[in-house]
Amino acid sequence: MKVYYGWQRPNKIAKRDALCVFFMNVESTPLRINKDGKDGVTQKIHLCYERRQIAGESADAKLCNRIYTVFYIFMDDKRIGNSLEKALTVNYEADKNNVSKAERERIKTALREGYMHLHPKYVEPKQAIQLSLF
Repeated sequence: MKVYYGWQRPNKIAKRDALCVFFMNVESTPLRINKDGKDGVTQKIHLCYERRQIAGESADAKLCNRIYTVFYIFMDDKRIGNSLEKALTVNYEADKNNVSKAERERIKTALREGYMHLHPKYVEPKQAIQLSLF
């Protein structure tokens, strides 16, 4: 089973920029397969990286009743603040128990390149200065 990383494709319903992680929960291939053979995932996201699930992730998938489990990291979330680096760091930390450091770096690089390809004029927001009164 595979894990797909990418950026959400905007449409009428999904209007917010988000980093998406799709976990496949079934061994057999879903009924919808795109021309590129990516299990219908490319209809939902701009695919940047894919990897195989480890045994622990696959064991969790057997308890699910859906084809995919999806996790989103929204760019306009309060803790992300439209910062690409923060979004990538949150995803990097979320994968630390299941993915090697080298592969997490490859995922981070692929996601950064994918986002910059979709948003060529993107500039990292300046951090707000926090003042302490005491």
